[in-house]
Amino acid sequence: MKTLLELLLNGILLGGVYALMACGLNLIFGVMRVINFAHGEFLTIGALATYSLCVTFKLPFWMALLVVPAVMAVLGYAMQVTLIARVINAPMIMSLLLTYALSTVLVNIGLYIYGGGFKGIPGLLTGSVQVMGVGLSEARLVAFGVALGVSLAVFAFLKKSLFGKAIRAVSQEPEIASISGISVERVRNATFALGAAMAGLAGVLIAPIYAADPQMGSRFLIKVFAVVVIGGMGSYGGAIAGALLLGVVEVLGGYAFGQMAGSAVVYLVMIAVLLVRPRGLFGVGVRA
Repeated sequence: MKTLLELLLNGILLGGVYALMACGLNLIFGVMRVINFAHGEFLTIGALATYSLCVTFKLPFWMALLVVPAVMAVLGYAMQVTLIARVINAPMIMSLLLTYALSTVLVNIGLYIYGGGFKGIPGLLTGSVQVMGVGLSEARLVAFGVALGVSLAVFAFLKKSLFGKAIRAVSQEPEIASISGISVERVRNATFALGAAMAGLAGVLIAPIYAADPQMGSRFLIKVFAVVVIGGMGSYGGAIAGALLLGVVEVLGGYAFGQMAGSAVVYLVMIAVLLVRPRGLFGVGVRA
C-alpha cells in the first residue's frame, strides 16, 4: 500500500509539470488554432538558461524563476509578431511546418552554444519531504507547487479578468470579437507570449530534476501532445486533468512494466480515450 501511495504521489507531482507545459500549448491552440512544434524548445531554453544562471553565473534559483519566464515571454512575442502571425489564417499545415522549422533552428542553436552533453545543477533542492509517510523529492514538490499554482492562476485569469475574457472571446469567435472592439491581434500576441512563458517556466522547474540538453524538448513535447489529446484540444481545464492522469499512468506503467514499456502505456491510454471520445475528455471542436 505504501508503494502504491508513493507511485500515485510521484505521478501527480510529475503531472503538475506536464500541466504547465500543456496548458501553454493548449492556450495557443485554443486562441490561434496553431499547433506549436517549437513549444518543447521553449522548455529546453528555460532549462538551459536556468543551468547558465545557477551554475555559470552563480545566481539563486528564485531569480531563474522570475527572469527566465519573462525573457521567454519576450521571445514568444517576437516570434508571434514576426513569424506566427503570418500563418494564422493559412492552412494548418503551414503553421506545423513553420513551427517545426523553428524547433529545428532552436535545437541547433542550443547544440552550438551548449554542445551535445547533459547539463545538471548539483546541490539544488536535493532534500526530501515526508508526505503521508512517503519521502518525496524536494525538487519535485517545488516544481509541482509552482507549476500547478501558475496553471490555476492563469485559469482564474482567463475566467475572471477582462483581458482573460477577451482571450476566450477570440478563441471562440474571433470575427465577432473583432466587431465587438477587441483587438484580435493584440490578444493573439499576448497569448503566444504567455504560452512561451509557461513553457519556459516548466523548463526552469525541471532543471533541478532532469539533466538538461538541447534536444530534450522533443522528449517532453510528445508526452505533452498526448496530454492535450487526452484532455482535449483547446480545453485548458482538460489539459490540467489530462496531465495529472498521464503523470500517474506513466509512473504506474513504468513501475509495472519498466520505463520503456511504461511510456507505451501512456499512448495506449491516449488511443483508448480517442476511441471513446475523439475530441478528448473535455475537447472543443476545431473552428472551420
